[in-house]
Amino acid sequence: MPIQVTRGGITESTHEVDIVVMSAKGLMTAWHGDPMFTTFARSSMKPIQAIPLVESGALESFHCDEADLAQCCASHSSEMMHLERVANMLLRIGLDESHLQCGGHQPHSEETFFQLIRSGQKPTSLYSNCSGKHTGMLMYCRQMGVPIESYHQLQHPLQQEIMGILAELAEVSPDQLVIGVDGCGVPAFALSLTEWARAFSKFADPTQSVHGEAMQRISHAMRTYPELVGGTGRFDTNLMLATDGRLLAKGGAEGFFLVIDTERQLTIVAKTRDGNARAIQPAVLKTLLDLSILSEAEQAALEQYEHPKLFNTRQELVGEIIADFELTIQ
Repeated sequence: MPIQVTRGGITESTHEVDIVVMSAKGLMTAWHGDPMFTTFARSSMKPIQAIPLVESGALESFHCDEADLAQCCASHSSEMMHLERVANMLLRIGLDESHLQCGGHQPHSEETFFQLIRSGQKPTSLYSNCSGKHTGMLMYCRQMGVPIESYHQLQHPLQQEIMGILAELAEVSPDQLVIGVDGCGVPAFALSLTEWARAFSKFADPTQSVHGEAMQRISHAMRTYPELVGGTGRFDTNLMLATDGRLLAKGGAEGFFLVIDTERQLTIVAKTRDGNARAIQPAVLKTLLDLSILSEAEQAALEQYEHPKLFNTRQELVGEIIADFELTIQ
């Protein structure tokens, strides 16, 4: 099986994973599993969702910098650096967290979570990992003069624009998109992994799209401020930090993951079939190593993800997670 979870020297559990590697010219150069597996990219789609924001001119109108743009593409951990930046952006557009339609949830950051418990507070929409994206969507609405109350609904002009851009990048018609609702309330779209790789491959070579200027700005912002994209100890953040911004990485719910090598102009999309996030990290690391994308120093910096160790409540080593598959390389 592709991903094995061991205990006592045997395989206790397994996970299937599907992977597609694509060149900037839209050619599939490697794969594993089913390249036509249809799935939602979830939060890995945030770089695409930010394109209308950049092209609207809202960032300039509201005096936002690259760090703010990175925050708009984030699935953040609700650390103080994230919360303060989102709140500041809302202030600049004359709104507050009551206008966010993402809802609140338990923060990823344990420190923030414990602070909320000690203070007797419940996490508001500001603490949602998607609050930066939603703030960017509200900023677009302010800039374009479209309704702010319904920005999260499919028929809203912003969501229609996002849907059209995604279809264009994936080289499909909009009616081929499978439409759902994401965890934060905005529309979610499903494509085959091959179509997702084709869409994201335009970030590897922005000259391949009319949206290239915006895509280049988004990519640069995320790679320059990786701590804002995820947070302390997060896999996508650490991939970008370890490679000094050469790689663009963005995780999504249910075991979806995106990596773009901006130097070799390669795009990798990966998805665990059962949605278990513990399997995606060793799967992505093995793919990067098999494609010789990481240097020895970078591999060493990311060693914890290659064969993640499993510990019990006594902090005794009881097993590990092993990626045991071979890419088909063309």
